Amino acid sequence: MAAEYKKLSLKPNEEGRLLKGEFWAYDNEIRGGLKGFRPGELCRLHSSDGMYVATGYVNPASTIAFRLLSYDPDAVIDRDFLCLRIREADEQRRALRPENAYYRMVYGEADMLPGLVVDRFDDHLIVQITTAGMENFKDDVFAILSEMHPGAVLVEKSLAAPREKEGLPLINRVVTPNRGSEKTIVVNGLKFKVDFLKSQKTGFFLDQRDNYLLLADISRDKEVVDAFSYAGAWGLHARRFGARHVEFIEVSGEYMNQARENAALNGFAETDFSFSQDDAIGRLKEMSKAGAQRDIVILDPPAFVKSRAKLKEARRGYKEINLRALKMLRPGGCLISCSCSHFLGKDDFIAVIQEAALDAGRRLKLVEFRGQPYDHAVLLPLFQSEYLKCGLFHVY
Repeated sequence: MAAEYKKLSLKPNEEGRLLKGEFWAYDNEIRGGLKGFRPGELCRLHSSDGMYVATGYVNPASTIAFRLLSYDPDAVIDRDFLCLRIREADEQRRALRPENAYYRMVYGEADMLPGLVVDRFDDHLIVQITTAGMENFKDDVFAILSEMHPGAVLVEKSLAAPREKEGLPLINRVVTPNRGSEKTIVVNGLKFKVDFLKSQKTGFFLDQRDNYLLLADISRDKEVVDAFSYAGAWGLHARRFGARHVEFIEVSGEYMNQARENAALNGFAETDFSFSQDDAIGRLKEMSKAGAQRDIVILDPPAFVKSRAKLKEARRGYKEINLRALKMLRPGGCLISCSCSHFLGKDDFIAVIQEAALDAGRRLKLVEFRGQPYDHAVLLPLFQSEYLKCGLFHVY
């Protein structure tokens, strides 16, 4: 028997996107608004003429008024429903790489679990909840994860900006009693000490772990700049693959200290590195103007564009950092340039780098272009779930 949920109706001709596979309805698409609905309340969405569209949850405080959970009109959204979805998501990843214990277990809408991200770091599960609807099921989520991985340390790292838009407080805590927030992880044979309560995102950028291997065949005896270096993953991979010297550029003293610790943890001499605690854009500009020459420059900045309205401004930022990097690269050197802004598509991203190359008087060869890995799979047609771009360019 179907659960009794409130009925929510769309304005005329607003159901098309959801029927084609999108996951959201906006507040200006809802007929009559959301008066009388609680944040995160479950409901069944109908078209203006009464046709069932989907089951999901709502939030009157958010511009995204409805988020889809199921196309089944008889769906009961409860712990069993969530358990099935979470287990399916986990099994998909483990079927592809059963040996891997570091992966994104749940990826929000891409796993039909909007508002929920779970990253697995072996026996640590990092949970990010970004919506009121998923917040209401938080205890169920933790219980399901504990059943799936008995003994695992659960960490809730719900610090993303969308929580504030949903009217939710920011949360950063270890959920499992009497357990710590630190762990040493191993990625591509390198060790990284992570404090999940002091780290960015969910602790480590698992989406780049395969892309770090681009450095394997190009780093030997090279001088490398790792800009926006965070805890040093790109630069440490370069050193592991034979780089003569790596300069880290990172504005945060906390993250620069993490890079130092990670270098020592892997047995590298501190003299193999320079640690420049500085704004990366300013430092790159300073270096290029001073005539610095390097063999490889790696650019992996945080998202410059948080909304489509800021795209023009973000393009200027991406162009500036790539221009400065290109000016300091020796002929035949390599640029690795990344973007995690989903509003900036692949074609636009490459176009920005080409514009920078023209201004720098350099020629580029795109050797390889990569995106996000299997555990961050893109759900079509939800373009927002495709965000990561990573290009390897030879520079002349």
